[in-house]
Amino acid sequence: MSKKIKEQIEYEGPERMDPAIQSKLEKGETPFSQSPALPRKDEDDEEDNSFEQLLASKRFKDVVDKVKRYTGMESVSQNQLMNLGSMLMNAVQEIKQIESNNEGYLEQLAVDLVKRELGIPDDAFQYDVEIMSGRGQIGTSGMQTISVEPEDEDVVEQFGVSEDEAEDDLENFIAAFERFDLEKAKRRFVNSLIQGASKKGHYMFHMVEEELNKINPRLLNLYGVVMSVNDLLYWILPDQMTMSAAQGGQGMEGKEEVDPDTDPPTIKAKGLFFPILVHEIIKGVYEALGTQGLPDDPKAAEMVMASQDTLPYEIWDLRLGPVIWEKFTQAYPDKLYEDDMREIQNYLFSRFSALTTEEFFEVAKMIMSGSDEGKQIVSKMVDEIIDELKSQDYEDAMSQFDDDEDDDDDDGLAGFLDDLGISLS
Repeated sequence: MSKKIKEQIEYEGPERMDPAIQSKLEKGETPFSQSPALPRKDEDDEEDNSFEQLLASKRFKDVVDKVKRYTGMESVSQNQLMNLGSMLMNAVQEIKQIESNNEGYLEQLAVDLVKRELGIPDDAFQYDVEIMSGRGQIGTSGMQTISVEPEDEDVVEQFGVSEDEAEDDLENFIAAFERFDLEKAKRRFVNSLIQGASKKGHYMFHMVEEELNKINPRLLNLYGVVMSVNDLLYWILPDQMTMSAAQGGQGMEGKEEVDPDTDPPTIKAKGLFFPILVHEIIKGVYEALGTQGLPDDPKAAEMVMASQDTLPYEIWDLRLGPVIWEKFTQAYPDKLYEDDMREIQNYLFSRFSALTTEEFFEVAKMIMSGSDEGKQIVSKMVDEIIDELKSQDYEDAMSQFDDDEDDDDDDGLAGFLDDLGISLS
């Protein structure tokens, strides 16, 4: 008997992922394979692909299409790897030469672009950004290469339940690890959203086309070549090669961190050139917004981050994060795309991240499945945020009015009404 074998990753051309990457997707061996945030197919259904395979198929196609668009190549399979590598290196060298006399201008342009497109108020953050002059200056020395798991007693101490909730030590032990696992899964999914949101920064250079053309008309396509080929390498190179390149400063280098101790917080970002700097600034902004998704206790939060914020996981975030973020934004109500509503998108991400783990995964799964229920929940969250902001504006205005009244009773309510042409008498 013959049996038709269905290829689980859907391809539309000769381009193929690295076999080991494809195998991990098909066997369910990625950081997302057991995520409670993703819809799951029935165990008895052998025909349909898993949700992460569908995500990977779409993302890989998008990446291949972009490479073809910017390079003009008809095929970008592994057979073209040498040509792609040479094209990438030449483009990087030309970009650095062009940018060398315009770094200060491009750094400010990157900040202004992110603030405008994300609807970030001028007083929300401070920015300390820099375009690095050469490779190897950033590296990934601060990035963990492996997950650091805490001692069992630390997990019980931080995530254990009260005596009223657990009958004995064993039940408390099990409950603690269940809670810890949920917090780790939540951090994993929030990280994928952060990377997905910031990955769009790689191509936001088209939004400042006029400014870049004044520097050099070749910049736009050079940026496109470098960023699209770099995206492709995450899919066609083995994981170990990708990690080695990143650790050795051979990748598209960038780094960000948030300093919460300044007022307002400071987004610190470095990038090899303009699109990477934009990516890192966006990542810093969403990292600040996403802190609401961590446990309140600093030690518990550190334990979760030590387990999940690693280089291997980040590579998978860069692969699947963009299409996960795309799914998330597809649940937005139409009004959220209006220019004066962009700031609300940031409040929504922060509000979503702050949900309890149970609420978070329930809502995330509905959003990822594209259900009407997910869209209704997001719409309701948006309406609540708008109402709260309106209420806050009103309270701030009344507080200012009360302050004025305390300063001078004659200029209080009567004066306020007089300005409107209304007399108390």
